[in-house]
Amino acid sequence: MALYQIEHVSFKYPEASEAMLTDINITVEEGDFVLLCGPSGSGKTTLLRQLKREIRPEGHRQGEIRYRENLLDDLDARHSIEEIGMVFQDPDSQIVMNTVWQELTFAMENLGYAAEQIQRRIGELVQFFGMQGWLQLGVHELSGGQKQLLNLASVMSLRPKVLLLDEPTAQLDPIAAKEFIQLLARINEELSITIIISEHRVEELFPLATQVVMLKAGEVAYAGAPQEVIRKIWSGRDEFFIPYLPAVCRLFLGSGGEASQRGTEAPIPLTVKAGRQWVSQYAKVLANQAQSSSEISSASADTPLAAALTVPLNAEKAVKQQAEQQAGRLGTTLLECRELFFTYEKNAPLVLKGCSLHVHQGEFFTLFGGNGSGKSTLLHQIAGARKPQRGNIVLEGKSLLRSSSAERSRLIGYVAQNPLLYFTRDTVGVQFKDRIERLEQGSGKGYQQGQTFAISRQERLDELLELFELKGSLDKHPLDLSGGQQQKAALILVLLAEPRLLLLDEPTKGLDPTSKMKLAVQLDAIRGKGTTILMVSHDIEFAANNATRCGLLFDGKLVAVDETRNFLRDNYFYTTIIHRTAGDFFPAAITMKDIGTPWEK
Repeated sequence: MALYQIEHVSFKYPEASEAMLTDINITVEEGDFVLLCGPSGSGKTTLLRQLKREIRPEGHRQGEIRYRENLLDDLDARHSIEEIGMVFQDPDSQIVMNTVWQELTFAMENLGYAAEQIQRRIGELVQFFGMQGWLQLGVHELSGGQKQLLNLASVMSLRPKVLLLDEPTAQLDPIAAKEFIQLLARINEELSITIIISEHRVEELFPLATQVVMLKAGEVAYAGAPQEVIRKIWSGRDEFFIPYLPAVCRLFLGSGGEASQRGTEAPIPLTVKAGRQWVSQYAKVLANQAQSSSEISSASADTPLAAALTVPLNAEKAVKQQAEQQAGRLGTTLLECRELFFTYEKNAPLVLKGCSLHVHQGEFFTLFGGNGSGKSTLLHQIAGARKPQRGNIVLEGKSLLRSSSAERSRLIGYVAQNPLLYFTRDTVGVQFKDRIERLEQGSGKGYQQGQTFAISRQERLDELLELFELKGSLDKHPLDLSGGQQQKAALILVLLAEPRLLLLDEPTKGLDPTSKMKLAVQLDAIRGKGTTILMVSHDIEFAANNATRCGLLFDGKLVAVDETRNFLRDNYFYTTIIHRTAGDFFPAAITMKDIGTPWEK
C-alpha cells in the first residue's frame, strides 16, 4: 500500500518569480527508506514540508498529495500530528523544554495522554535510545548529537508511521552522525517506519535507501532504486550529479570495476565493506601481474582498473616528498595559543585544559573533534568573544589579550555557524555598504599594516561579489537568501576588513558537493591574498582535499597535529571513505584524486 502519492505537485512561494517545485511525481510505499539529494535550493526542504500539513509553507500549490490513499489535506489534525513526525536540521530549534524528561513527555501531555500511558512509552523509549542516564539532565548539558537524539525520541514518543528528516546530521561530528544514521536504520528495519530524509552525507544512506530521489532546480532529475540511479548518472556521464554519488561506487565505476567483472549489471559496492572486498581482489590481481611485464602490458590495455590503481602502488615516495615540501612551505608562526584553560561556569568542568596550538602564516589548518569537545570555544577565545582563565593567545608575536577589541577585529575575521548573526539591514547591499562605512571610519585607510592592496574597499567588495557569485542578491533581504548564500554574504562582510587570520566554524555545514567545490576555490583565492585560515569542521572529505594541516581536539587539548595526509592515514574514524576502503592495499589513496578516476576535478 502506498503511504504517499505525490502527483504533479508544483509550488511557488508568495511573490516569487519562479516555482520552487515543478511537476513532482513520487510514490512512497510503507516501510520505504527514501533519500532526497540535490544542490542547496533545489527544493528538498520545501518538498519535505509539503508532506506535513502543520509546517507547510505559505504559497501556491498545484497537484495532489495523498496519504494512505486519501488527500493529505483531509487527514484530521490529531492523526497528522501523531503519524507524521519531523526532525529538523538544527537540534536546538526543535527543543522547547528545560530537561530531557520534560521534552520527552511534552507532546504526549499536550495531546492528553494518560499518565500511565506516558510512563509506559517513556520506559520503552529510554531503553531503545539508550537514554537511561539522561532523564534528569538539563538540555543545555547535552551535546549536539544527544540533542538530535532527544528530538528523534520525542517524535517517536507519538509512534509515527513516517519520519521526515531535514539534514538531521548537518551539525553532528562523524561518529555521532554514523550512530544517528544507524539508529534510523534500526527504526526502519525493526519498526517498519517509513523514512524520508534529505541529506548531503550520502555515504551511509545510499546502502539503506530503497529509493533515491535527485532534485535539481525544483524538478526530479533521477528517481529509483540506488543501483538504478547510480547507473543512469554514470552511464550518462552527468558531471553535475556524479559528485553526489558515494565515494565507494565512484571508485568502483571510475576505475573500471564493472568492466573487470565482465558484466554491466554486476552489483555496485555501496558500503566500505563491499568496496574493500572488491579492492582486495584486484590488489591480488595486480600483485600477480607485477611478476610479468607482458601480463602488466596486457592488463593495462584491457582493464582500466589496473592502470588507475597502479599510480597509488608507487606513490608512497611521492607522497612523502609532497609532505616534506609542504612543511618547507609553511611560513613563520602567525598564531600561538599557549596553555589555554577555560570553563563557562565557576564550578563546571573545564572545556579547555592547557590547550596549545600553532598556526603558520599562509596555511589552511583544520581542527577536528567531537561535539562538545571545545572546538568552537577555542575559536571564541581567539576571536575575543571569551577570555581564557589561564594562558595566552599571541598573534604575530603580540598578545591578543592585551589588544583592544577594535584592533583584534581588524586582524582576525570570524564567521560563526549561524550567518544570520551578521545581518542587521533590510537588504544585502545596504549591509555591505554599512560595513564599508564602518571600516573606513575605524581605520581611515582600510588596509592592514604589513599588507598591500592596490584597490579600494568598494573594489574589494566587487571582487568578492564576483568570487562568491552574489552580485544578483544585493537587493534581497538576508532572510530570502539560501543557507549557502547567507554564509557567503557573512564571509564577505568579514573579509572586507582584510583580516590576517580567518576563523571559520563549520563553513561546509549543509552545503552540497558542488557548493563545496566552489567554496574550496574561493577559500584558495582568499589564501592567495595573504589570509591564513583556521577552520573547525566535521567535514573530513573537504579537509582532505583542501587543508594543509589538521589537528584533533580531545579532553580539552590538541592531541594530534600533522600534515593532512599523514593525519588522515593514521586515523581509524577521522579518515576518508577512500582511505577506509582502499588504504590497506594502496596506502597513498586518501582522496579520489589519488586514484586518478575520470570525472574527478
